[in-house]
Amino acid sequence: MMRGRLVVDNRVFLLGLDELYRVRMKSHERRELLECARRVAGKLDVRPANVPVEGYYAEEAALTEYFRLLRALQEQPNSRTAEVENEPAYERLYEVTSAPLFGRPRNEEQFLPVGRDALSEALFRTRPVWTIPTLTAAAHEAGRAMDDFSLVGLAAIGQDPVVLAALRESVVLYSELMYVGCALGEPPEVEWRVDEELARQAARFIATFNALFPDGSPLPSPSAKNAEVYWSACDPKSVVGRCVRLGYDDGPKYYHWAITWAEGGLIVDDFWAPEIWTTTRYRAERLGFAARKV
Repeated sequence: MMRGRLVVDNRVFLLGLDELYRVRMKSHERRELLECARRVAGKLDVRPANVPVEGYYAEEAALTEYFRLLRALQEQPNSRTAEVENEPAYERLYEVTSAPLFGRPRNEEQFLPVGRDALSEALFRTRPVWTIPTLTAAAHEAGRAMDDFSLVGLAAIGQDPVVLAALRESVVLYSELMYVGCALGEPPEVEWRVDEELARQAARFIATFNALFPDGSPLPSPSAKNAEVYWSACDPKSVVGRCVRLGYDDGPKYYHWAITWAEGGLIVDDFWAPEIWTTTRYRAERLGFAARKV
């Protein structure tokens, strides 16, 4: 039997990195970061925000609690920093939310900052005319100009809107909102075909993540020796239905990107709606299947 060949290109690598990131980040969020959020919220007498649960945070109760607590804390005025600035829990939350994993902190004077990544910058530069081609190109340009190695910044390098939508949904809590199988037989060869620039910037993202969470399972280096790891982690089917809110107008109406199928391939569906659409809702109402862990 002929030996098969599996190619790890930019999309496979980034979707694989995204899955590896999500697994590790959820572990930190449901344990350490949730406890930090509880302590800070308790100190400030802040209750969880009553908002739609976006991204993967609807998958389990602990993640939902963390999402709503962090959303509530993100809304606190900077004047309240004095009440908790010496609390290790607050210092840890600030360290995570201001990390370059999520772009540049939009305002370091915020109680808890959100990141401006390449896509946020593209939304800012192109408003009020937002389209998939325009934003994809603008995000690519912004990522280069900003030297952005955030998760979304990495997606912007490849100018792939499917990857942009998928990875932005993974970091929805920390980002700025803008006004397959193989036949049996000999193991297949896995070929590394990731652009050099993307691998270089990804190495910075991975090093930052591993330094920020030294007690967890580290992300693997973006190199040919780990090609099989990224291939195994990449599951394009798992990103179908991911829906992320990117911006809004005075309506208010909200601008979304969602990943769906068309003619056998993944595409991005962009739409405005008067309500916030989440991944759970998009999958149930637009694609017709119930939410599941992905």
